[in-house]
Amino acid sequence: MLKKCHWTSTPTFAAAALLLHASAAQADPMLADEVLVLGHLSVQSPDAAREQLAKVPGGTALITAEDFENRYAVGFQDMLANVPGVFAHLRYGEEVRLSIRGSGLSRSFHLRGIRLLLDGVPLTAADGGGDFQEIDPLIVRHIEVYKGGNGLRYGAASLGGAVNVVSPTARTVDYRGLLQAEGGSFSTARLHGAYAWAGETADAYIAATGVTSDGYRAQSKQDKVRMSGNVGLKIGDGGETRFYLWANEINQEVPGALSLTNALQNSKAVQPINEINDYARDIRSLRIANRTILPAAEGLLEFGVYGTLKSLYHPIFQVIDQDSKEAGAYIRWSGDVGPVEWTLGANLGWGIVDAKQFINVGGHRGALTADSDQKSLNVEGYGEARFQVDDAWTLIAGAQVLRARRIYDNHRSPAANDRETFSSFSPKVGVLWEPGEETQVFANLSRSFEPPTFSELVQFPVVGFVPLDAQRAWTAEVGSRGESGRFTWDITGYWSWLKGEMLQFITNPTIPAATFNADKTTHRGIEAGAGVTVTNDLILRLIYTFNDFRFRNDVQYGDNKIAGLPRHMARIEASYSHDCGLTLTPSVEWAMSRAYVDFANTMTAPRYAVINLAASWRHEDGWRLYLDARNLANKHYVSDIGTVVNAATAPSLNVFYPGDGRSVYAGVVREF
Repeated sequence: MLKKCHWTSTPTFAAAALLLHASAAQADPMLADEVLVLGHLSVQSPDAAREQLAKVPGGTALITAEDFENRYAVGFQDMLANVPGVFAHLRYGEEVRLSIRGSGLSRSFHLRGIRLLLDGVPLTAADGGGDFQEIDPLIVRHIEVYKGGNGLRYGAASLGGAVNVVSPTARTVDYRGLLQAEGGSFSTARLHGAYAWAGETADAYIAATGVTSDGYRAQSKQDKVRMSGNVGLKIGDGGETRFYLWANEINQEVPGALSLTNALQNSKAVQPINEINDYARDIRSLRIANRTILPAAEGLLEFGVYGTLKSLYHPIFQVIDQDSKEAGAYIRWSGDVGPVEWTLGANLGWGIVDAKQFINVGGHRGALTADSDQKSLNVEGYGEARFQVDDAWTLIAGAQVLRARRIYDNHRSPAANDRETFSSFSPKVGVLWEPGEETQVFANLSRSFEPPTFSELVQFPVVGFVPLDAQRAWTAEVGSRGESGRFTWDITGYWSWLKGEMLQFITNPTIPAATFNADKTTHRGIEAGAGVTVTNDLILRLIYTFNDFRFRNDVQYGDNKIAGLPRHMARIEASYSHDCGLTLTPSVEWAMSRAYVDFANTMTAPRYAVINLAASWRHEDGWRLYLDARNLANKHYVSDIGTVVNAATAPSLNVFYPGDGRSVYAGVVREF
C-alpha cells in the first residue's frame, strides 16, 4: 500500500490529469487474471530476455520501458542513456549519431554498422543503412543490446552489433488501456493511447502517438503521427503466430550544423540556406511482419516474413526523393540436448530504392539531377553452439556466412551502371565462467564484416561505384558482470583490429568522394556500469565509457586519433524512491575530454557537463505523474560533431551541433 506524501501539482499536471480522467472514468480498471501472462513464445518478457542475455559471453544490455518512462523520451539518446559503450548524442529532434564501439564513427547521416531490429526482424535497410525515427519510445517494452560480435544472436556480424527493440503485446503489459499526455518547452505536446485485449487463444494490442514541437533551434519544428499494433494467435499445443503493423508520418525540419562560435554563443541559429531551402526529412512508412514459433525437435522453430513501404522526402543540398520497398524472411532453430545448446538460422533480405534527386528550390523539387534504382540482396546463414563443461564453465562457438549483392541502375547515364558482390565468413569463439551464483566472467574473439551501403558506393562525381572494400575487423573482449550485496557491476574491455574502416568526412572541392577505406585502424575501450544501493530508498549509478580509436602507421595520419568521440564519457545518476510512490532522479551527463573534429588532430570540440533532474509520482490506482528538467544550468555546449580531414585547411567549418538549452517537460499517465 502506497503511503501519502506531499506533492505540489503544476498547472500542466492538473490540466493533463483532467483530460485523462474524463477519458478513463468509465473504463474497466482490471484485466482478467487468467489472461495476464507476462511473456510468451512470440515475445519474451523482460525477465526472460535478461536470462537470454546472461548466456552471452560478451557485452550486452537490457533496457526496459520503466528505465525511461519518467522522462520525456524522444529517441535513442533517452532510451540508451544508461548503456556504457553506446554513443547516442542528439543532433536535432530525434536525429542522433548512433555508434557502438566506434561503429560508423564519422557517419554524418543515418546509421551504419549496427543491425537495428524491431521485434526480431530487421529495421535497417537491406544495404545496411538505416534510420531510427520510426521507433516510438512509447511503443517499446524493452530493448536488447548485443555489442559487437555478440549480435550473432540475430545473425549480425558488424562492428557495432545488434539492437533489438521489442514492442508491447497484450500479454506483456499489466493494463487494459493507457492514456498519456505530455507537454513542455519549445511548444512541445505529445498524446499517446494504447489498448490491450487478451483471451485464451488470441490477443491484440494497438497504440498511437501524436507529437508536435517547435524545437530548440530555428528550422527544427517536428510533427509526427505513429501507430502500431499486433495480434497473436496460439497454434496447437505450444505454438504461436503474431502479426505486426507499424505506420508512421514524420515531418522533421533540419537545422543543420554551425560553426563552433555560433554553437556556443548563438546556439539557436541556423545557416541561412537551411531556412531558404527549407531543409527537412519527411518520412511516410508502412511496415508489416509475421513471427511464428512452433515446438520442434528438442527445441523451438521460429520463422517469419516482413515487408516495408517507405517514402523519404529530404530537401537538403538537393531534394533527395526516394521510394523504397523492403522484404525479407528468416528462420531460426534453437534447442538443447544434454550439455549442448544451439541456434541455427538464416536471413534473406531484399530491397529496391527508387532514388531521385532534384535541384532544391525553396524546399521544392526543381530540375531532376539524378534518377536510379538501387537494389540489394543479402543471404545470411549463422549458427552458435554452447557446451556446458560443468556447473561453472561454458564454451561457445559460432559463425556467420554472408553473400551481399549490390546493383546500381542509373537511368540518366547507363554508362554509370554498376554491380558488386561481397562475401564473408565470420567466426566467433567465447568462454563463460560463473564462479558464483551472481557472478560471471567472460571472454570472446569474433570477426566482423560490413559491406558498404549505397550511400558510400554512389558518390558524385565518381562514375559507377566508388572502389570501396568491405570493412573487416577482429575484436577481442573480456569482462565481468554480477552483483554482491549492495553492489552491481557490468564491465567490459575490448580491442578491435580493423582493416578498411570506412570513414566519412565533409566533402570539399579537393576531395572526390566523402567516404574512403582507411588502411589499418584500432578501436579499443572500456564499458563500465556500476551501482550501489546506499539505502533501501537510494541507489547510485555510474556509467563510464573509455574510447581510444586510432590509425595504425597510416601514410597520411600516422597514429592519429580518429575524430568523432570524446575519449572519456560518463553519466552519474542518483535515484531516491519513497514508499509513497515518489521518485527523484538527478543526473549529470559528462563529456570528460575533448573530441577531435579532424583526422589531422588540429581542432577539438570542448568538454561539457549537463545537469538534469527527473521526478515522478505513482498512485496505486493507475495514475503516474512526471517532471523532466534538462540542462538546468542552461549550459551552451556541443552535443555532436561532423568530421573533416584537416580543420586547419578547411574553407569553412560548420560541423558543430549545439545541445538543447534548458527545458522542462511534464506528463501524466493513466493506466486502467
